[in-house]
Amino acid sequence: MPAESRPVRILVVDEEETFTHVVRLALELEGWEVKVVHSAADAIADRSRPDIVLLDMMLPDGLGTDVVAALRSAGSRAVVVFVTGRAEHEERAAAYAAGADGYLTKPFSLEEVVDHLQMIVRRLGLAATSRVAGDLVLDVDAGMAWRADELLPLTSLEFELLRELVEHRGARRSTGELVRAVTARGIRVPREFVARMLERIRVAVNGVGRPLLVGDEAGWQVG
Repeated sequence: MPAESRPVRILVVDEEETFTHVVRLALELEGWEVKVVHSAADAIADRSRPDIVLLDMMLPDGLGTDVVAALRSAGSRAVVVFVTGRAEHEERAAAYAAGADGYLTKPFSLEEVVDHLQMIVRRLGLAATSRVAGDLVLDVDAGMAWRADELLPLTSLEFELLRELVEHRGARRSTGELVRAVTARGIRVPREFVARMLERIRVAVNGVGRPLLVGDEAGWQVG
């Protein structure tokens, strides 16, 4: 199924107004919804339910690690990425220990930040090119698949077969139907290897959580 149709919500937490202004413009050009706050207190009090938080380590009223800890304690599952000039190993370790998901050190280009966030958006299943089935996320542009945030080790052909099943979630597809559908997209699939590829896909997908991909000689289905 396609990704849900809503803007990606990003919260930027940094006291430097010049930096936040430039970052905000760059992120809004991607079509994302951006909110900026300048203190730890405002970040903790925020109720915008962001998908991603860009967070500085040193804030006027506290540390970024305090913000992450508070967000996690409140049940927030937002992806938290530090964007900071603090490059020390101890700072980085403290950030991850508090619950951060990423750490970018200044100086960096805006392109680097945007590229980093684009991959997160794809992994979350919020891109226009995303296909989602429960906690299984595919990005048809990147040719990558994740389940429960874990990247699945699929070949390009295996990805295309899984994409066909996800895009027809709930429908049982025979091996022949899968081959014809993928071939119609201009991708050649060696029929003699399809059964083996489907079994590899099942192991990769179901190895991360409850069985989501089921199938046998009669047909295959993402349920």
